[in-house]
Amino acid sequence: MTLLRRNISLAGGTLVLTTLATVLTVTGPQAAAASRTATNRQVATDDRPNIVMVLADDLDERTTPYWEAMPKTRALLQRTGLTFTNSFATTPICCAARAAILTGKYGHNNHVLTNYGEWGGYAAFEAAGNESRTFVKHLHDAGYRTGMAGKYLNGLEEKPGHIPPGWDDWNGGVSQSLYTGYNYTLNENGTMVKYGDKPSDYQVDVIARKSAEFIKESSATGKPFFWYAASTAPHLPMPAPPRYAGKRFGRTPHLPNFQEKDVSDKPTWLRQTRKPRSKLVAATNDREYRKRMGTLLAMDDMIAGIVETLKETGEYDNTYLIFASDNGYNLGAHRLVQKMAPYEESTRVPLVVSGPGVKRGRTSAMVTSIDYGPTILDLAGVPVPADVDGASLVPLLGGRTPSGWRKDFLGQYAGSGVTDREGIFQEYTEGDNKEIYLVDLPSWTSLRTKRHVYTRWYDLERSAGKREYELYDLASDPYQLDNLLATKAGRQRHAALVARLDKRMAELNSCKGAACRTSG
Repeated sequence: MTLLRRNISLAGGTLVLTTLATVLTVTGPQAAAASRTATNRQVATDDRPNIVMVLADDLDERTTPYWEAMPKTRALLQRTGLTFTNSFATTPICCAARAAILTGKYGHNNHVLTNYGEWGGYAAFEAAGNESRTFVKHLHDAGYRTGMAGKYLNGLEEKPGHIPPGWDDWNGGVSQSLYTGYNYTLNENGTMVKYGDKPSDYQVDVIARKSAEFIKESSATGKPFFWYAASTAPHLPMPAPPRYAGKRFGRTPHLPNFQEKDVSDKPTWLRQTRKPRSKLVAATNDREYRKRMGTLLAMDDMIAGIVETLKETGEYDNTYLIFASDNGYNLGAHRLVQKMAPYEESTRVPLVVSGPGVKRGRTSAMVTSIDYGPTILDLAGVPVPADVDGASLVPLLGGRTPSGWRKDFLGQYAGSGVTDREGIFQEYTEGDNKEIYLVDLPSWTSLRTKRHVYTRWYDLERSAGKREYELYDLASDPYQLDNLLATKAGRQRHAALVARLDKRMAELNSCKGAACRTSG
């Protein structure tokens, strides 16, 4: 009987596939059956690598010390793989961030720039024709077995029976209660399955079980597979599972910009932040922080279980593991609770990749959420469509930074605004947390370079709102406390820099495909 063993390496950033054959002689009455099994395996086995992506929800790189709650993941992925220290979400809100991941495109090209309305949600994603162009669809069409469990795109609950093309094993959340961790419904390959409030129904643990099942089933087929574990941890208001309910993590780490005292240099909408709401941020932060960290303990168990299952099935050495988040979270930075803002806390996200041939260590190369799809296709040996905006990270995984690698990226958001503009209810909440989540931000466009963050507010507003600007020098002001354009003198002093940034922003704001990958 001939057994095939797969070996994959990244040589100088190039994916190399080799297959080694081991001959095993089987005698006795089982020889004929073993021969048939061997023949089936030889025909069915595909040497391409498996890929498992674990996506956290609202996990920032800056305000949450997540490794404290994820020691298993740290040992299994970070210490064996490559950590990206400059990883960003191009549109830092759930649906738009996930649309960017799935399509490899900026929001102005996939037409998803927020969670609901004309520019947001699953309806906008579908209307733009994105479903047939996700990296998952390309993997599926190339022979990969694909599966997911958890959160897909906000607004899918409006079409709960729908299964997007390209998924072989679909377990998508179709109720807002998914965010509470209990009493939610999953569309499991066309069957609506309701989960209750028992400890075994805890959402992260359900996804962990489905992850193990998918890996075992896929391994038996001999086909390469892609699995997407998308729990809503640590998105509020999900609590910790019962086994970790008593775990304490101390008080929330407060950055220098927490509850920023002087916001006179900030845009009008932020200067008008009401004092009661600011007090509410401070009053709830520690409690919500403990919830968030508790959910990450469960996610840590899930990732450890995935690795264990990969080893049990013999797939571990042939699998790339990706741990990332859709967007960041403010947790009180600049008086803000959640995300959506062009500040580092909203846009910086974790990214760790491990697998065969991946260089261990850290890289400071600037990467974004639109790079994930091209990277996964490249690892799988599937052609990357020319119209994607992101770049494959495969060279970086192999320890090489290509010349002309990205030095900046575009940030976008199409919020409806505050004050005389109606905010939109974007999060599922309960009880006394509701007030926090009712506030939306105005639209903005930003340019993030290695040193500066330049933002134009009300950039996508149809009404004649006054455009406002922010500019921060991250070398001297990493917490974005001093807006360099807040005064007339500052605007004059930095006029030449702003002109250069405006020009580059205009280039990226209209870019498509390869033009988005050019270095500024």
